[in-house]
Amino acid sequence: MKHSRRTFNSICVLASAFAASALAFGSVVLADTYPSRAIKVIVPYAPGGGADSFARLSAPELEKILGAQLIIENLAGANSAIGAQAMARAKPDGYTLMFTTDSTAVANSLLYKNLSYKPEDLVSIGTLNEVALGIVVADSLPIKTFKELVEYTKTYKGNLAYGSYGLGSQAHMMGEAYNKLTGSTLVHVPYKGAAPAVTDVMAGQVLFTFPALITVRGNIQAQKLRMLAVTSSARLPSLPDVPTFKELGYEKMSVGAWYGYFAPKDTPVAVVKKFNAALATVLQEKTFVDKLIERGAIPLISTPEQMGALIEKEKKFTAEVLALTNIKVDE
Repeated sequence: MKHSRRTFNSICVLASAFAASALAFGSVVLADTYPSRAIKVIVPYAPGGGADSFARLSAPELEKILGAQLIIENLAGANSAIGAQAMARAKPDGYTLMFTTDSTAVANSLLYKNLSYKPEDLVSIGTLNEVALGIVVADSLPIKTFKELVEYTKTYKGNLAYGSYGLGSQAHMMGEAYNKLTGSTLVHVPYKGAAPAVTDVMAGQVLFTFPALITVRGNIQAQKLRMLAVTSSARLPSLPDVPTFKELGYEKMSVGAWYGYFAPKDTPVAVVKKFNAALATVLQEKTFVDKLIERGAIPLISTPEQMGALIEKEKKFTAEVLALTNIKVDE
């Protein structure tokens, strides 16, 4: 039986329309049943740091809304690239997500020529919070203010180091900005997360690092660490005596951080929207918001589109900081 070209084209159009309809229907059905099992959330940093802490803080609240367990898996290293690569290669069904800082989608794309993942492989789901990072030193040192820190590093020039949570991390950029702006020459020591860097600050192995308040709150209260300045635009209510970098005239050191969820490329839009809606609900609950604020964080609700716009905005500021510090991690 012969078919005309017109008949053949009509059959192709109908087949394509049917396939599109089936795909759309499948996406809706998936969203209706999602999640039907546990969701793995990759945190590409070491346990105990800011990303890990906020992931574990938000997980129980999201579980209540989604009706499924969130299993946190730490895959630290390479300034979050190891975890991001694992997430990007996962099946795009919404059951493997990533919770991370903005570095994964912002700084890494500017710093590395050959990333083990592509930024376009990361689908924005939504943000959880902004956070102020602070510069901390061991409380036992004769350093009570940022000005005294600058004097200390000039006195002991050539014999000091600072810690970060990875090459190209916010802490790395802030440390090199410190060197440039104060004329210091501290050596950079990268760690797999904020927590191990903080441990070495207390042990006297490195002079300072830049953790989120949630990472060091207990050690500050126990008078093991002293925070000298923060990246926020205003002083933190929980640390009213600690000035901002902007106040001190070091605005280029204000490389703050925000945290959010990502999914692999090709994850159904309906699934992304469902998880985003759960995030928005959590961020409107006063009890949870109070917990964030208590830890030096600011709630940050966003749609996937707004999160994407934030990433592009942050890339511009980060490029300026990198121009100042001349950080190069991937020649």
